[in-house]
Amino acid sequence: MAEPFVRGRWIIFASLLVAMTLVLVPLPASAPFELNYLRPDWIALVLIYWTLALPEKVGVPSAFCLSLVTDLVVGTPFGFHGLSFVVLAALAKGSYQQVRMLEIWQQSILIAIALMMVSGIQLLMMTLMLDRSSNLLQFLKPITSALIWPWVFLFLRFCRRRYL
Repeated sequence: MAEPFVRGRWIIFASLLVAMTLVLVPLPASAPFELNYLRPDWIALVLIYWTLALPEKVGVPSAFCLSLVTDLVVGTPFGFHGLSFVVLAALAKGSYQQVRMLEIWQQSILIAIALMMVSGIQLLMMTLMLDRSSNLLQFLKPITSALIWPWVFLFLRFCRRRYL
């Protein structure tokens, strides 16, 4: 029988793979408003969950490796998601004991704040480093991510308890 440390890694990998697939699913482009700004940040949500649930397995090095894979999959410049995922993982790992004790709705508020910081970092990177104009509508993504957090949390907790 496989060692528990190795045995549980497949569920983490599978959930991250599903999150990357959800990021790649195309959304219809409507004329007055682009729906991509309402897409939750699936990869960040899964990263936050696993960092809170298993901080000994998923942390800052995992977040950096995940950011490089995300850059390849999404097509952003190499290293674009690096700082934001590392900041998310460091925040989650540094306060996982306190965040675990909160209700799900309180966790959603904290996640919205953390993802707002990440959106600010990405906005700054797009304007300063890439010389691209960016839209402030990208700050809607943390709100939709916070709204979807309870379902992501409950689903991944079910998977963790069942398969780990």
